[in-house]
Amino acid sequence: MEKATVFVMLLTAAVIAGVAAAGCDDYDVPSMSPAAACQKASTGPSMAKLCNDRLGAASSPEQEVTAFVLAAANAASASYGATGELLMAASQDAAATKESRAAASTCVEKYGEAMDRVAAAVAHLNGCELAELVVDVLPAVVAVDDCGTALLSAGDQGSPLYGMVMADRDRSMLVLRLRQPGN
Repeated sequence: MEKATVFVMLLTAAVIAGVAAAGCDDYDVPSMSPAAACQKASTGPSMAKLCNDRLGAASSPEQEVTAFVLAAANAASASYGATGELLMAASQDAAATKESRAAASTCVEKYGEAMDRVAAAVAHLNGCELAELVVDVLPAVVAVDDCGTALLSAGDQGSPLYGMVMADRDRSMLVLRLRQPGN
């Protein structure tokens, strides 16, 4: 249970750090409405829905893209924390198969990596370094995807936990897609 507490503390630190992000007026960061950002960042209906759920109403005023990336990064962090707690519990579940516990343990490690990378992304956002986000967020996507692969290998692809991991992967991808809408 101690590891879960540390996980939540790391999550909180990443979210709080992101709240301090200031505008990037000196860096020629584009501004647009949440609806425009989601339209450019989305690859299909499910990504569009995820984006709209994270960024809010279509009638919201234009904002710097950094605000959208920060909102998506904080949503990913919050979800990582919730999923991480469940993964921690699953790794210690005596009723689960040995393979499922091992996969969940792998996932706890991978989610720690993902949290670290998203925290680094928030630090880059605070410095208005959008181009650096790919260096941070892509490894987070890979770590979450590695967790999904571990669960899949253990035969847990039908579990609600696997679904949460895949949703976290989509949240991570949204951060990447929003960093430069239209790419």
